[in-house]
Amino acid sequence: MTTSQISKTNTKTGGGIDLAFAVVVLAAYFTTFSATRQATVLQIILLIGLGIFYVAMGIYGYAYISHSLNTFYHLAYFAVQLPVAGLIIFLGKGVSYNAMILLPLAGHSVMLMSQDRMMLANVAIGLTYLVSEYVLGYSWGEIMNGFQIFLAGQIFIVAFTQIAINEEKNRKEAERLAADLAEANQRLRLYAFQVEELAITKERNRLAREIHDGLGHFLTTIHMQIQAARAIMPTNPEKAMLTLAQAQNLTQEALADVRQSVSTLRASPVETLPLEESIHKLIENCKNSGVSTELKVSGEPFSLVPQKQLSIYRAAQEGINNALKHAQASHIWLHLDYTQVSSVRLVVSDDGLGANNLKHGFGLMGLQERMHLLGGEMRISTNPGSGFTFEIVVPV
Repeated sequence: MTTSQISKTNTKTGGGIDLAFAVVVLAAYFTTFSATRQATVLQIILLIGLGIFYVAMGIYGYAYISHSLNTFYHLAYFAVQLPVAGLIIFLGKGVSYNAMILLPLAGHSVMLMSQDRMMLANVAIGLTYLVSEYVLGYSWGEIMNGFQIFLAGQIFIVAFTQIAINEEKNRKEAERLAADLAEANQRLRLYAFQVEELAITKERNRLAREIHDGLGHFLTTIHMQIQAARAIMPTNPEKAMLTLAQAQNLTQEALADVRQSVSTLRASPVETLPLEESIHKLIENCKNSGVSTELKVSGEPFSLVPQKQLSIYRAAQEGINNALKHAQASHIWLHLDYTQVSSVRLVVSDDGLGANNLKHGFGLMGLQERMHLLGGEMRISTNPGSGFTFEIVVPV
């Protein structure tokens, strides 16, 4: 069975179609009995019995086979109904419009069969009409006059039923498309919610990195300077006061950095200065911390997009902070390498304690996240007693 046949079989077939079938048959019987004056009791009984059988088959038999995909049942239905209809026409003497009982079968052929078989079934319906009228003894002229009217009705029924089927199919298709659209909208709403959640999480992580890298650097430097001032206060009060004054200045810069982070980071620390100058400023802030810090620049500096420039700056901050807080280093080296045209490399190393089992804190995790987002690389090298080195490579 073809897809079109299955679609037809799935079309609603109860209610209105059953009522139309019964009304047409009853109307044909009404015209038959009103026009027949000499029918015997046996003929009337046969007509009524055949009519009941025909209507029952047209309603209940059709309802059963309409839900079946077996072509044999469909053919058997017409093989039974057509002879019964022809016998009814014969017993009714072909009077008036009793041949109308054949017309519902034209509608059923459209509902049940493929296009080719439907055409054959309607040919069989037409032949049933012609044979019934011919057996009754009508002339071919009379038969053809009546057949023209019958054929017009048959064509109308076939066309009307096909239109009804197409309308039903279009309605079901519209309902299916509406359901698919509703489901797609639901998925889009879910995806939009997930995207929003990811965007919020991403922004939250970005803010956390910025606050840690910015404020963390300032607090570490201020702590080291206050510690140094306390150490030299008894022997060199003037230098201690100078160190405290510098720490106080750094608190103002830290406050500005916090305000900058809270205000959605509209301006980064490297927007107004070249990268190497921004890193030199970091080194200047560490001047009185007791740790010697120097920067080496290789190659000819070139401009970077703000996001990449800020990531390198934050990496330098993190390297200096780690050395000041954990390494107990006396020297920090930073190497900014512009010699490659496709990338910029930053190496930060110290001569501190180093580590055996390195645990990534929030700062190093933040750097790894930055490198992942930029498509860059990060490498770490450390051993006990041999200092700590990390290197980042940022593609341009």
